[in-house]
Amino acid sequence: MSPKTEVLGRFRALKVSALVGVVALLATACGSSNGDKKAEADSSPGAAGANIVVGVGAINPDLDAFSATSPPRSFYAYPVWSLLTRVDTLGEGAKVVPGVAESWTRVNDLTWQFVLRKDLKFANGEPVDAAAVVYSTKFMLDPKNEASIRGKLGIIKQVEAVDDNTIRFTMSAPEAILPRLLGAMPIVPPKEHARVGAKAFNVKPIGTGAFMVEKFVPGKELVLVPNPNSGQGKALPASITFKAIPEDAARVAALRAGDVDIITKVPIDGIKPLESGAFTLYDAVEPRTYVVDLFTDSGPLTDVRVRRAIAQSLDLDALVQGVMGGKGQVGQGQLAPSFMSGYCKDVTRYPYDLAAANKLMAEAGVSGLKLKFQTSQGFILNDTLLAQAIGEMVNKLDAVESVEIAPMEFSNYLDVYYNRTERADFFAWGMSSSPFVDASVQLERLVSGYPQHNIGYSNPKYDEWFGKLRSAEEGTPERQQAFCELSKIYKEDVPSVAVMTMPDVWASSDKIRGFKVDQAGNPAWELITKVTG
Repeated sequence: MSPKTEVLGRFRALKVSALVGVVALLATACGSSNGDKKAEADSSPGAAGANIVVGVGAINPDLDAFSATSPPRSFYAYPVWSLLTRVDTLGEGAKVVPGVAESWTRVNDLTWQFVLRKDLKFANGEPVDAAAVVYSTKFMLDPKNEASIRGKLGIIKQVEAVDDNTIRFTMSAPEAILPRLLGAMPIVPPKEHARVGAKAFNVKPIGTGAFMVEKFVPGKELVLVPNPNSGQGKALPASITFKAIPEDAARVAALRAGDVDIITKVPIDGIKPLESGAFTLYDAVEPRTYVVDLFTDSGPLTDVRVRRAIAQSLDLDALVQGVMGGKGQVGQGQLAPSFMSGYCKDVTRYPYDLAAANKLMAEAGVSGLKLKFQTSQGFILNDTLLAQAIGEMVNKLDAVESVEIAPMEFSNYLDVYYNRTERADFFAWGMSSSPFVDASVQLERLVSGYPQHNIGYSNPKYDEWFGKLRSAEEGTPERQQAFCELSKIYKEDVPSVAVMTMPDVWASSDKIRGFKVDQAGNPAWELITKVTG
């Protein structure tokens, strides 16, 4: 396995007893030119029908798949919901494969046609047919429903049923990768969804995924069991129980005590305590960019010189090496990670230069800044530590008097993310391209009027180039040119700082078998078995 393959996000299983310095091995995964040695987990077979317990940093307050395209929300939604297509990233590449739809055709620049499978039914007996797709699409497109995936699929102008198993989508503008984007499009049973309402439905949704919901305590616990109406094959576990454990050390302790079988987001200082035990670590670079929003419509951050000064005050190498233990990839002045379609090699990051940053602040005529930094807690690996380190760097600027770090409980954090409550000067989050694994998903978030987490940034030139990107076929020079032009504008305007491409580290008991995580950061829960006895 080459270092490049590691960077593409494919997880490797590292038997902890074989580790000779975790940081050294992780650094190899992030780009060493030396050969890569893979230490495999114990290959003895596990038994199906096990009850698997997973400790996670946060559990979302609902199971709304219309708002769940990236981890951790997608951990719980995608195993349950019906999706029109799926993006398969367990193997090499990121292939669009059938979901509820079995095939599709681009009729012309503005029209796509999809043919549905004929063998699927929801658990309540409703057919998964064209009427269900039309209902779900119209629900998603209605602004009053606040479906966050409307930001990705709002280009759909019209949806109609050609017959019981054929759907036609008409676009308001060309969209060359619509089948990929529809990998986030959930299909709901129209009668049941309309009868109980979206809020009640999202507590115990019905889909054709490998699992169905048995129990859900918002923010605390979720229990999934195999779905007898699965359109994705039979799930091997008897159940998957997710437990919210926000504190990093507490998750590690729960794994060591045997209270959970698997944990996510193992902190750097949590790796060593696992070295002497019977555990397996899994590491990767995610398709998620850790960004710090800077743009505001009032105050000193409206001045691009202030935003550039903040960008130059950040020692990104020190953040990756010091806070993340060498894991992840240093940001390169653009939203696209270097391993993803859409990365532009001609765009580079602002150099760390405190003197130049102070000069920019002086030119902007600002001083005595008291800034506030909002961050999640347990949602992103080392999120609070990253915020503290960034705050300390920004605080070195002559014009900055203080930086207040404000860790937030997950539901409150989401309120800020979805613009339901006020955003502070800095807001840190993980901008993911999951499940699509295409940089256009990240770049679109800065298009004027984007409905999800709109920070108020607007640039007509940026909007124009994104339109050209949308109409260009995958893999063409025209598409790559549009990617580069968008990244150049992003660097010049600095609406946010792309700090790093995020790593993630999972750990499991050595009794777990078949644990795999795809390039989009979603575990294949249906494949897990467990050694008994």
